[in-house]
Amino acid sequence: MSQVRIISGTHRSRRIEVPDAKGLRPTTDRVRETLFNWLAHEIHGKKVLDLYAGSGALGFEAASRGAAQVDLVDQAPKATQLLLKNQDALSFHQIKIHRKAAQRFLQQSDVAYDLIFLDPPFESDELNAISAIISDNAAPDALLYREYRKSQDICEMDPTIWTLYKQKTAGQVCFELWEKK
Repeated sequence: MSQVRIISGTHRSRRIEVPDAKGLRPTTDRVRETLFNWLAHEIHGKKVLDLYAGSGALGFEAASRGAAQVDLVDQAPKATQLLLKNQDALSFHQIKIHRKAAQRFLQQSDVAYDLIFLDPPFESDELNAISAIISDNAAPDALLYREYRKSQDICEMDPTIWTLYKQKTAGQVCFELWEKK
């Protein structure tokens, strides 16, 4: 079992436990710090979706920085159990944890999210499929974060709906922030 620290906000420097599970790769401190610098004034009071929560590092960070609602979605039993344990330990009341497949959650959700994190396991091919349907779950002017391995074949977002806001590479990880038109 390893740990990831929350970078800033009400729970700054607190740690969340991360299971040692195949395919689970928490977003690094360096990437999270860059991402949350980009999002500095875009989190407080917002509805946030962490669709492939895994460790929950992105969702817990958003909650610590004042998000009004954070939905953490993961279908792995071990991951959701640990998410519940971390939520309880940190007393985050605005976080809801859902054990479901990403596409099923999106089909059943009627929430329009202001900020969406898409960081599926690198071994999966889900990022392109989910990117193509995510706009229905995004509020006007929503921000969408995508993280993937540099060598993956990733499709651009629909340019009639999304505008690329920021983009960066750190080692073998590419990450980008899109804004809904």
